[in-house]
Amino acid sequence: MARKFLIPASMALAALSLAGCARNYAGEGGLAGAGVGAAVAGVSGGNIGTGAVIGGAVGAAAGSQVKKDCWRTDPDGRSYRVC
Repeated sequence: MARKFLIPASMALAALSLAGCARNYAGEGGLAGAGVGAAVAGVSGGNIGTGAVIGGAVGAAAGSQVKKDCWRTDPDGRSYRVC
């Protein structure tokens, strides 16, 4: 039982840690969704690859709809674009 849970959990952890490196929310959502999808499929006895693909697609679609805040203000009050 522990081995059945260990592989999807490690895949989910790896995907979530890489999600922070993405430069857009679609990429972050795709990686996080793939990790969650693989973990859910592994725990529920489904196909891990299929769960990762479906979760990645749903996560990327949801992430692409998130609006980024691309403007920052420095301590002197000047605004500048960061993305």
